[in-house]
Amino acid sequence: MPAQLTEDIIRALSTPQSFERGQQYYRAGAVFNTSRQEDLLFGECEGSMASAYRLRVELDEGGVRAAFCTCPYEMGGYCKHVVALLLAFLYTPEEFTERSGIVEMLAGLSHEDLLGLIHKMVEHDPNLYDWLEMAIPFARTSSKAEESPPKEKRQTQVSAKAYQRQTRNILHSLDGYRMSEAYWMMGGMVEELAQVVDSAEAFLQAGDAEGAITILMVLLEEVADCYEQSDDSNGELGGFLDELGQPLAEAILSMELNEIERQKLKDDLEPIVDELSDYGIDGLEVALAALDQGWTHGEVGKDWETEGEDEWDHEDGDEWYGEVDLSQAKLNVLERQGRTDEYLRLCQQAGEHRRYALKLLEVGRNEEAMLVALNHLTSAEDALSVAQKLRDLGQVRDAITIGELGLSLAGHKHSLGMWLGPWEEAQGRTDPAIQAYLAAFTSIPSLELYQTVMRLAGSNWNELRPKMMEILQAASHSSVLADVYLLEGDWDGAIHVADQAGFWSYSLIEKVADAVLSHRPDWVIRVSIKQAEGLIEKTQSKYYPAAARWLLKAKMAYLASGRQGEWQAYFSNLKTTYARRPALRRELRGL
Repeated sequence: MPAQLTEDIIRALSTPQSFERGQQYYRAGAVFNTSRQEDLLFGECEGSMASAYRLRVELDEGGVRAAFCTCPYEMGGYCKHVVALLLAFLYTPEEFTERSGIVEMLAGLSHEDLLGLIHKMVEHDPNLYDWLEMAIPFARTSSKAEESPPKEKRQTQVSAKAYQRQTRNILHSLDGYRMSEAYWMMGGMVEELAQVVDSAEAFLQAGDAEGAITILMVLLEEVADCYEQSDDSNGELGGFLDELGQPLAEAILSMELNEIERQKLKDDLEPIVDELSDYGIDGLEVALAALDQGWTHGEVGKDWETEGEDEWDHEDGDEWYGEVDLSQAKLNVLERQGRTDEYLRLCQQAGEHRRYALKLLEVGRNEEAMLVALNHLTSAEDALSVAQKLRDLGQVRDAITIGELGLSLAGHKHSLGMWLGPWEEAQGRTDPAIQAYLAAFTSIPSLELYQTVMRLAGSNWNELRPKMMEILQAASHSSVLADVYLLEGDWDGAIHVADQAGFWSYSLIEKVADAVLSHRPDWVIRVSIKQAEGLIEKTQSKYYPAAARWLLKAKMAYLASGRQGEWQAYFSNLKTTYARRPALRRELRGL
């Protein structure tokens, strides 16, 4: 168990609410089926929306490296189920059974046993058949990649029809739903399409660029064909198509296409790119640029400007995609193919200091990497990437150094601060931890970060609080500012924030009203009646339940201030005024 894992670290990685609920789950024995596989923790936890949620936590010497739960929690920090698992491991590690790896678990099975096991798995889940149909060619390609010379061109075994069928099934998964329902389900459909891209990238990784192109072109053709009929109001599908250009460009650059193959692919791709560009989808142009430029335009090791004639002649009227930057696609190909020297040279040419430093670390040139990072990184995001890599390599001091450097660089610092803060805290470095949390708070203020800094500051809190309040007020984070006032019992401060936010900030007003009901009942009566009557005036029955909820708050405030007679007089008049609205009267019966 990492010595740094403490209750305070678990608190720092979660919200106060999640920690409290996770602690309750742990004490109630809701965590079960716990196991450990080296630095990985597994378990299940009873849930409110499912019989149990599955958990996976990865530890390292800095504490918790990553955590995953199957629950739908998205409110910041780790969920209560992860908290419960961590607390269980912290206090009862002996109850975590040792878990063997997949290879070790299957090592004793014969060929026939493995086939029988796979057959039973497919019987249990028929969807695995389609997965196997697509995965088997990839497995064969992976094994051949180790046997064949890097430059040998192999015939791909990818089934275009299998991927066409899978893609069409995904695209038609929303058929039969109303447009309003399909709109909210678009994100899930795009995630499924992204898994098809993952399959193509797996073929690329195995050296089968032809297979990758087959998959990506099938995917592009099918999605483009139905794009016009799709409700892409939120831009998720268009964004997916935009991002498809990069892996397609990488696949093209990974193949040795002759002129006929190149022109055939261009003839297939160009009409789709032109059609989608009418919808503002321009990311696919990088794939056409890869076809036009190849490696000769800005070849690795040469100046970016080409010398002499291009390899391919362009007749009058041909579109030339020479303005598109292919450096990222080329770097990805070089990295995938293990061409380290060329990769590093192109990083220097393209000014890719982050990727340059990361590759130096990967090949063991740590001192050079630190010099590059210290002298050339320009953003907090890049510093975080390098610091995380250093942490992976066990370079604790260097990782902290680069992380702290990132706090002084430009860019969004929330992710860096949230990564660095718990680790600084785990090392007992309180002041640097506070600085990391403050940087995160400046980017995205939250009550949880406010409380974390308060906890760490101790006697210095009176000096730090004004600075944090200034951040909140300057950034106009009304909800968080109200949370802080409510935390500190400044009811008038919270009321002022709610009043300034305006009538339509009903969630903020409701939060404040619930908190100050017994302290400022007059204000609660006023705003609750205003909200309720505003909803009633809309004359639509769908608003009546919310109106009744506001009226209930008004009633409770009247009663809290000993003015039951005033409430009864108001409520009686309200029922008389709206006697001809049966839907409203039904909602008011409970009051």
